[in-house]
Amino acid sequence: MSTHRFTLVMPASADATFEAFHNHRVRLQWDTLLSVAHMETGDSHPSIDAVSFNRGKGWKRLLAMRTRFVNYQPGKVAAAMLVAPTGLFESWAASMRHRDIEAGHSELIYSFSLTLRPRWLGVLLDPLANRLFAWEARRRFAALAVFLARK
Repeated sequence: MSTHRFTLVMPASADATFEAFHNHRVRLQWDTLLSVAHMETGDSHPSIDAVSFNRGKGWKRLLAMRTRFVNYQPGKVAAAMLVAPTGLFESWAASMRHRDIEAGHSELIYSFSLTLRPRWLGVLLDPLANRLFAWEARRRFAALAVFLARK
Protein backbone atom coordinates (compact mmCIF):
# COMPACT_ATOMS: atom_id res chain seq x y z
CA MET A 1 0.00 0.00 0.00
CA SER A 2 1.51 3.33 -1.03
CA THR A 3 0.98 6.66 0.70
CA HIS A 4 0.17 9.78 -1.26
CA ARG A 5 0.89 13.24 0.11
CA PHE A 6 0.41 16.82 -0.96
CA THR A 7 0.77 20.22 0.64
CA LEU A 8 -1.56 23.18 0.26
CA VAL A 9 -1.55 26.76 1.51
CA MET A 10 -4.86 27.73 3.07
CA PRO A 11 -6.11 31.35 3.41
CA ALA A 12 -6.70 31.04 7.16
CA SER A 13 -4.90 30.07 10.32
CA ALA A 14 -4.23 26.43 11.15
CA ASP A 15 -6.90 26.61 13.88
CA ALA A 16 -9.55 28.06 11.52
CA THR A 17 -8.74 25.56 8.75
CA PHE A 18 -8.83 22.64 11.18
CA GLU A 19 -12.15 23.85 12.62
CA ALA A 20 -13.81 24.28 9.21
CA PHE A 21 -12.81 20.77 8.19
CA HIS A 22 -13.54 18.89 11.41
CA ASN A 23 -16.71 20.64 12.57
CA HIS A 24 -19.20 18.17 11.13
CA ARG A 25 -22.04 20.67 11.53
CA VAL A 26 -20.24 23.15 9.23
CA ARG A 27 -18.46 20.81 6.85
CA LEU A 28 -21.29 20.12 4.42
CA GLN A 29 -21.56 23.86 3.66
CA TRP A 30 -18.41 23.60 1.52
CA ASP A 31 -17.50 19.89 1.11
CA THR A 32 -17.62 18.83 -2.56
CA LEU A 33 -17.05 15.14 -1.82
CA LEU A 34 -19.63 14.29 0.86
CA SER A 35 -23.40 14.41 1.10
CA VAL A 36 -23.40 12.97 4.64
CA ALA A 37 -20.75 13.45 7.32
CA HIS A 38 -21.47 12.98 10.99
CA MET A 39 -19.96 11.65 14.17
CA GLU A 40 -21.74 8.55 15.43
CA THR A 41 -21.65 10.05 18.95
CA GLY A 42 -23.75 12.99 17.70
CA ASP A 43 -20.95 15.40 18.60
CA SER A 44 -19.97 18.15 16.19
CA HIS A 45 -16.26 17.26 16.37
CA PRO A 46 -14.24 14.04 16.43
CA SER A 47 -12.11 12.79 19.27
CA ILE A 48 -9.64 9.92 19.52
CA ASP A 49 -11.47 6.59 18.96
CA ALA A 50 -14.65 8.37 17.79
CA VAL A 51 -16.26 6.99 14.63
CA SER A 52 -17.59 9.09 11.76
CA PHE A 53 -19.92 8.07 8.95
CA ASN A 54 -19.33 9.56 5.50
CA ARG A 55 -21.28 9.13 2.25
CA GLY A 56 -20.26 10.52 -1.11
CA LYS A 57 -22.08 13.14 -3.16
CA GLY A 58 -23.56 12.63 -6.64
CA TRP A 59 -22.59 9.30 -8.20
CA LYS A 60 -20.28 8.79 -5.21
CA ARG A 61 -23.38 8.31 -3.00
CA LEU A 62 -22.78 4.62 -3.70
CA LEU A 63 -19.58 4.93 -1.66
CA ALA A 64 -19.73 5.20 2.12
CA MET A 65 -17.37 4.43 4.96
CA ARG A 66 -17.09 4.48 8.71
CA THR A 67 -13.78 5.84 9.97
CA ARG A 68 -12.18 5.83 13.41
CA PHE A 69 -10.03 8.75 14.54
CA VAL A 70 -6.68 7.50 15.78
CA ASN A 71 -5.19 10.95 16.39
CA TYR A 72 -6.93 14.25 17.05
CA GLN A 73 -5.09 17.35 18.22
CA PRO A 74 -7.18 20.44 17.34
CA GLY A 75 -5.35 22.93 15.15
CA LYS A 76 -2.46 20.54 14.58
CA VAL A 77 -3.21 17.01 13.38
CA ALA A 78 -6.03 14.56 12.76
CA ALA A 79 -5.78 11.01 11.48
CA ALA A 80 -8.43 8.40 10.76
CA MET A 81 -8.69 4.96 9.27
CA LEU A 82 -11.40 2.70 7.91
CA VAL A 83 -13.18 0.81 10.71
CA ALA A 84 -13.63 -2.32 8.56
CA PRO A 85 -13.55 -3.13 4.85
CA THR A 86 -16.63 -1.58 3.25
CA GLY A 87 -17.99 -1.91 -0.28
CA LEU A 88 -15.03 -1.61 -2.65
CA PHE A 89 -12.68 -0.32 0.08
CA GLU A 90 -10.28 -2.81 1.62
CA SER A 91 -8.43 -0.09 3.50
CA TRP A 92 -8.30 3.68 3.76
CA ALA A 93 -6.32 5.91 6.09
CA ALA A 94 -5.58 9.63 6.05
CA SER A 95 -3.94 12.32 8.10
CA MET A 96 -3.99 16.10 8.00
CA ARG A 97 -1.25 18.21 9.54
CA HIS A 98 -1.69 21.94 9.99
CA ARG A 99 0.73 24.72 10.81
CA ASP A 100 0.65 28.48 10.59
CA ILE A 101 3.09 29.89 8.04
CA GLU A 102 2.26 33.62 8.15
CA ALA A 103 -0.52 35.84 9.40
CA GLY A 104 -3.81 34.56 8.01
CA HIS A 105 -2.29 31.59 6.15
CA SER A 106 -1.46 28.03 7.05
CA GLU A 107 -0.03 24.92 5.51
CA LEU A 108 -2.13 21.78 5.26
CA ILE A 109 -0.29 18.52 4.60
CA TYR A 110 -2.66 15.75 3.55
CA SER A 111 -1.55 12.13 3.37
CA PHE A 112 -3.68 9.13 2.46
CA SER A 113 -3.56 5.52 1.41
CA LEU A 114 -6.33 3.54 -0.22
CA THR A 115 -6.71 -0.05 -1.42
CA LEU A 116 -9.67 -1.74 -3.08
CA ARG A 117 -11.16 -5.19 -2.70
CA PRO A 118 -11.30 -7.91 -3.75
CA ARG A 119 -7.51 -8.08 -4.01
CA TRP A 120 -7.51 -8.93 -7.74
CA LEU A 121 -9.51 -5.75 -8.38
CA GLY A 122 -7.10 -3.77 -6.23
CA VAL A 123 -4.13 -5.06 -8.19
CA LEU A 124 -5.77 -3.73 -11.35
CA LEU A 125 -7.42 -0.54 -10.09
CA ASP A 126 -5.60 0.72 -6.96
CA PRO A 127 -3.42 3.14 -8.98
CA LEU A 128 -6.47 4.62 -10.72
CA ALA A 129 -8.49 4.77 -7.47
CA ASN A 130 -5.65 6.61 -5.75
CA ARG A 131 -5.33 9.13 -8.60
CA LEU A 132 -9.09 9.76 -8.52
CA PHE A 133 -9.10 10.13 -4.75
CA ALA A 134 -6.16 12.58 -4.90
CA TRP A 135 -7.99 14.61 -7.57
CA GLU A 136 -11.16 14.66 -5.42
CA ALA A 137 -9.18 15.64 -2.33
CA ARG A 138 -7.52 18.56 -4.15
CA ARG A 139 -10.91 19.69 -5.45
CA ARG A 140 -12.33 19.41 -1.95
CA PHE A 141 -9.51 21.42 -0.37
CA ALA A 142 -9.89 24.10 -3.06
CA ALA A 143 -13.54 24.42 -1.98
CA LEU A 144 -12.41 24.63 1.65
CA ALA A 145 -10.01 27.43 0.70
CA VAL A 146 -12.84 29.38 -1.00
CA PHE A 147 -15.01 28.87 2.09
CA LEU A 148 -12.22 30.10 4.38
CA ALA A 149 -11.43 33.11 2.19
CA ARG A 150 -15.05 34.27 2.44
CA LYS A 151 -15.04 34.23 6.25
